[in-house]
Amino acid sequence: MKKTLLAIAVCGAMGVVSQSASAAMAANSTLNIDSGSFGMEVAPNFWLTTPVSGNNGIVLGTAQAATGSHSGAPNGSESPNIDMPWSFFGNTGMHQSTAPTGVLTDNGAGNVTLDFSGWDVTWNGIASIPMGSGAHTTSSGAANPNGVALVTCGVDCGDGDTYSLEYSATVPLGDPSGFGGVKYRFDATGTISAVPVPAAVWLFGSGLLGLVGVARRKTKV
Repeated sequence: MKKTLLAIAVCGAMGVVSQSASAAMAANSTLNIDSGSFGMEVAPNFWLTTPVSGNNGIVLGTAQAATGSHSGAPNGSESPNIDMPWSFFGNTGMHQSTAPTGVLTDNGAGNVTLDFSGWDVTWNGIASIPMGSGAHTTSSGAANPNGVALVTCGVDCGDGDTYSLEYSATVPLGDPSGFGGVKYRFDATGTISAVPVPAAVWLFGSGLLGLVGVARRKTKV
C-alpha cells in the first residue's frame, strides 16, 4: 500500500514538473513590451496612433491596475503597471487589466490566444475604460473574438522567445471619455520571460523516486 501511495505521489509531482517544463507558454509568463502602440479610428478609415513603451509588461495570471491618469501631459505622478504613461489628445493615460490575463489556446508551435476580457484603459482622470469587447479586425487584418488577443511567436512562445501581439476592441457606447463607439487596436512586440520550475521541485520528485526504489528493495528482502 505504501509503495502504491509513493508511486502516485511521484507521478503527481513529476506530472506537475513535466507540464511546467513542456508548456509552450507558461501560465506565469511575462510579455515584455519592447515596442508597441495603440490606435483609435477617430474618423472613418483614419487611425490616430500613439506609441507605447513597456513598464512591467503583460504579466499572465494577474490583474494589473494602473492609477493616476489626469489631464495634461505625464508628470511623474502616475502609477503605471503594464506600460509607461502616454499622452492621447493632450491628456495622460495608461493601459491596465481588471481581470487576470491568461492563456486560452496554445498550439505549441508559436500561436497563442490570450484572455483580454479584462483589458482596460485609464485616461484623463477616468479610472476605467473597458476594452474587452467590440472586436473587429487587428492591424494586420486578422479577426479576433471579443476579449481575445492573438499572439505569434518566433518558435514556441517559451521562455526567451520573441512575440508579436495584436488586439482589437471598441470603446463602450456612452463612455465618459467621449470616444464611445470608436474602434481601438493594440499592438506589441518583445520577448517572453517565464519563471523556471524551482530546483526544489525537481529535487522533491527525485527524492520520491528514491523512496520508491527503497520501498521496492525492502519488499524483495
